[in-house]
Amino acid sequence: MNFTQIRGHQKVLKLLTRIRETEKFASAYIFSGPEGVGKRLTAIAFAKSLLCMAKNKDSCETCPACIQVERGNHPDLILVKPEKGVITVDSIRNLKRTLSWKSFAGGKKICIVDEADQMNIHAANAFLKTLEEPAPETIIILITSKPYRLLPTIISRCQQIKFQPLPFPDTAELIRLKKKEVERNDALLMASLTEGSPGKALSLEVEYIKELRDEWIEKVKFLINKEPIEFWGEDEISPKDKKELELKLDLLILWFRDLLRYKIYKNIEPIFNKDKAEEVSLQEAMFRLEDLINILFIIENYKATLDYNINPQLTLEALIATLKSRDKNLYSYQF
Repeated sequence: MNFTQIRGHQKVLKLLTRIRETEKFASAYIFSGPEGVGKRLTAIAFAKSLLCMAKNKDSCETCPACIQVERGNHPDLILVKPEKGVITVDSIRNLKRTLSWKSFAGGKKICIVDEADQMNIHAANAFLKTLEEPAPETIIILITSKPYRLLPTIISRCQQIKFQPLPFPDTAELIRLKKKEVERNDALLMASLTEGSPGKALSLEVEYIKELRDEWIEKVKFLINKEPIEFWGEDEISPKDKKELELKLDLLILWFRDLLRYKIYKNIEPIFNKDKAEEVSLQEAMFRLEDLINILFIIENYKATLDYNINPQLTLEALIATLKSRDKNLYSYQF
């Protein structure tokens, strides 16, 4: 894959092209942005363009170097990623030793550290020394969706390149290219649920998401009058299953956003749960405008705490308890 095949991120691609053409390289870059939007694909395409033997504006895709990058066995492209959820100090020490060697092809050596925020503190301190004493003709690219987890001293020594979510229509199109059986409205639903992340959307099954969503549409009716444990019912969630809770919160957020859109526009066109338009119109009438805004604020706040809460079960119960404890006047309708 080269730059012409990457969807979106035109500002990033223009910047990387200019860096390549002017040869004004930083020793290290941070590619940050939401999960699944193409940071890793872009990093590999950038590396391929630098290692390509044709020396054009973009990689040729046919020379031995491009083929090696595509196959993952180019000797001057080093990939580092977490093992069992962590990048260890041994991995960084091995990286430092590898970067000290001369380039096999006589050009640049490029290192891509995927999920760089997963470095433990010992690995991060060792990596900082690598940045402080960069090997000649070496470029390091850190990829992260959580840059706030990186040491400030690491961030200060890297040039930051920020990625944005893809527009929902572009995301939906990519979903349908990979999964031709997915209908357009379902693809748009997945694009909205994942907030413009093709990578996340493609990791989910449409039917499972719609089934889970339908369960939660019913559960919305219990958010006010039921106790947290009654609301939760049999949907047990393990203490480590933050991804599952995040998905369920995303579904709640998407549903309440649709209620809010319908409240404002009185039209199904702006909503993403189009197959549930009748239910949207029924539930929208049960809330005032300020109710929906407040509920969304509460849910989004709790979602933002997931990285810091060690127990997702407690997070969910705290969320429901908070919704229940709001002033009774918050809601215009009691289910």
